Amino acid sequence: MLQDLRGSLREAWESLAEGWRQLSGRAARALTRFTPSRERGEAWPVVGTGWGLLAADVYDEDDHIVVRLEAPGLDKRDFNISVVEDTLLVRGEKRLERETSAGHYQVMECAYGSFERAIPLWAEVEADKAKASYKNGVLRVELPKVRVSRRRSIEVKAR
Repeated sequence: MLQDLRGSLREAWESLAEGWRQLSGRAARALTRFTPSRERGEAWPVVGTGWGLLAADVYDEDDHIVVRLEAPGLDKRDFNISVVEDTLLVRGEKRLERETSAGHYQVMECAYGSFERAIPLWAEVEADKAKASYKNGVLRVELPKVRVSRRRSIEVKAR
């Protein structure tokens, strides 16, 4: 019986460890540091967790790259988006909005403050033609790829 219990515990631990490895592998880039900021009227910085997930889907369409970034609780004005070399940089700030002035938080799992998420791009893009929209907590950025001409005339010169 003790042997069965040990086997069950080992099996449960291995399952938990494998699940954690898969989660950390998938979420490694999505884990984002939120730097606490002072809220208006607050004597102390808003702490929150300090870390949060900004999960992204990045996919390739024929003529552009599309990035969908889950960033709930923000407004479109909270984002600063740029392309630096082969990386899309999404910066922003998530502010704490209290529903009531009375009471105290018992659990605070959401991250608040300024953040930066760097998303590597595998193709050269035309940053000045990029488009971004924000709806239902999802930021969508479309980045047109640089068109490379495959056809080129070659002039024949006399020697």
